[in-house]
Amino acid sequence: MQRYKLIQPYLVVFSAALFFLFEFINMNSFNALNDELRSYFQVSALQISNLSAMYFYANVIFLLPAGLLLDRFSTKKLLQIALLVCIASNLIFAQTHQFWLAELCRFVTGMGSTLCLLSCALLTARWFEPRRAGLVMGLVVTMAMTGGMLAQQITFVAHYFQSWQMAVRLVAVIGILFWIIISLNVKDAPPDCPHRFTETTFLLKGHLVNNLLCTLKNAQIWLGGLYTSFINLTVMIIGALWGKDYLMSVQQVSDSQASLIISMVFFGLIVGCPLFGWISDRLGRRKSPMIVGGLLNLAWIILLISNHWSDSLLVANFFILGLLSSSQILAYPLVMESVPPSLVASSEALSATLIMAGGAVFQPLFGWILDQSAPNHLYTPSAYQKAILVLPVCFLIATLLACLVRETYCLRLQDDSKITC
Repeated sequence: MQRYKLIQPYLVVFSAALFFLFEFINMNSFNALNDELRSYFQVSALQISNLSAMYFYANVIFLLPAGLLLDRFSTKKLLQIALLVCIASNLIFAQTHQFWLAELCRFVTGMGSTLCLLSCALLTARWFEPRRAGLVMGLVVTMAMTGGMLAQQITFVAHYFQSWQMAVRLVAVIGILFWIIISLNVKDAPPDCPHRFTETTFLLKGHLVNNLLCTLKNAQIWLGGLYTSFINLTVMIIGALWGKDYLMSVQQVSDSQASLIISMVFFGLIVGCPLFGWISDRLGRRKSPMIVGGLLNLAWIILLISNHWSDSLLVANFFILGLLSSSQILAYPLVMESVPPSLVASSEALSATLIMAGGAVFQPLFGWILDQSAPNHLYTPSAYQKAILVLPVCFLIATLLACLVRETYCLRLQDDSKITC
């Protein structure tokens, strides 16, 4: 029993993180299935970008309401409902021949996914001490990046079955397995948690509008969210949608080799997220590692897109790109430490809204630049080279934002009396 009490916090948080892993498979699968989907639905680069971005549009709309719900209702019950919705959406997406219905399914999947990261942040705040938050959230994001890495292998599943639909159905089956694990292991809070969920929580937490205003007025949330949004474009653009086509066109690699190289971005994140979290926790700092991470991302992407690389060097370079992009993880504990316990979920929700807005804006922007550079939909290397320039610009902005962050010294506000609106 004593041993179970020691491992239970990890069991709770990492079981919930399986939903995050599941959603990263969904979010990044379009990179592997890009050509198949464009051919199946007979659409352009901008249209397939918009189809992918429907996930992020839903995130932007529903993340903040999701955070407010998590601050008031059972985390476990909300997770169970959201995952079932996403599973059903996947199954319908695999059956449809209508592009509008595919967009709707993608939107619904994004709507359900709003709880995946927020629930992990909230459960981490309830089950772990602040000094461990950076490492735990790093490991949570590592699980998600494992999903992104697995998503790049969907190409092989689709080729094996000669059907992208079968690959999507397989993802839904994985979701059912994760739902069972979540149902067995996730608990809303430890018994001694002063902010544990009760049926009267909604009445005790204060007025909804007041909490929302407190969240919106906190500059730390905006700075942290925008920082991660810009750094995370490595995942949103390269990992989730356009990386494979960019490599095949500009670096002249094969389909399978491009999928392997893109998977290295996620492998880099798998290694880097807990590493950045651990370093930050050990230093007792959030701001300086964020600034260093932004500068390194900027320098590396300029080096990467300015040269032609061999396949082996591309594997190494994209691993390093993912490793450096892991600095984005530091915004999650930064936000967690900048608000009182009753506003953790809604504050992380605002931050996550800004993060997902990056995908909603820049995936279509990338497709629009491609279409403008190649109106006949024959996308040349120069078209991709123009579009990829959005990354260094955004990394520079992220670095400047990190300079404006207030250092928390890894200390968390302990009570709701510290709320200032």
